[in-house]
Amino acid sequence: MRELMDEEIERLARLAVEYHGIGCSVAEIADLLIDKHPNLRLAPFRLAQVLRSAFGFSVHDLQYVTAWVQGEISLETLEERLQVTR
Repeated sequence: MRELMDEEIERLARLAVEYHGIGCSVAEIADLLIDKHPNLRLAPFRLAQVLRSAFGFSVHDLQYVTAWVQGEISLETLEERLQVTR
């Protein structure tokens, strides 16, 4: 089971890198991933793992992602926070 989860995280991380390559911001990528894979909304830690694998985010960056998934901050705020930390 763990191996399947790791494979899924890596697959989604590659997809995130592709989205970034065509000009999507990380916040837009997070939104797209949740739109296409709604189960990530129920598991914000998995989304954070995907983004960390794709972009090498710090734990602090991932806290912003989790806050956005849980509705604590807006997509715009997520965008601002991630730009500041990059």
